Amino acid sequence: MQQETERKILAILRVLEEARRPLGARVIARHLKDCGIVLTERAVRYHLQLMDERGFTRFVGRRQGREITEKGLEELKEARVGDKVGFAISRIELLAFKTTFDPRRKKGFLPINLSLFREEDFPEALEAMRPAFEAGICVSRLVAVRPGGRRLGFAWVFKGGILPP
Repeated sequence: MQQETERKILAILRVLEEARRPLGARVIARHLKDCGIVLTERAVRYHLQLMDERGFTRFVGRRQGREITEKGLEELKEARVGDKVGFAISRIELLAFKTTFDPRRKKGFLPINLSLFREEDFPEALEAMRPAFEAGICVSRLVAVRPGGRRLGFAWVFKGGILPP
């Protein structure tokens, strides 16, 4: 139930963000319906009241409706980060199913998680990774290092990023 409420709140925040102006419950309900989310005006008003209490929206006036606040924009931004993480995890799982690597023959497809850093930023990047390594939440404690112009697995590393084979 809580997840469903949060999903509706995020949908209303997206509508208000895209509108860039205050909207009333009737207009918000219409926009949500266009996105496949059916909520009555009364239900939208209920969610808007919750959002006012959390500081995500602000009542502008009876005719104008409500507008999204900075806190609401921040909540929406954090939710999008979660969406991106979920997408990345789904992609990793898909690649894991496509693994064909045979360690004896040293042939086949093996997905890797590749992050690139400028040489001068590497010590700071490694320090940022340390808590994840120490918490034991990484698949491996190994880090491969290659200078620009060298091959790393399937790709050539160069100063601006990677170049596929």
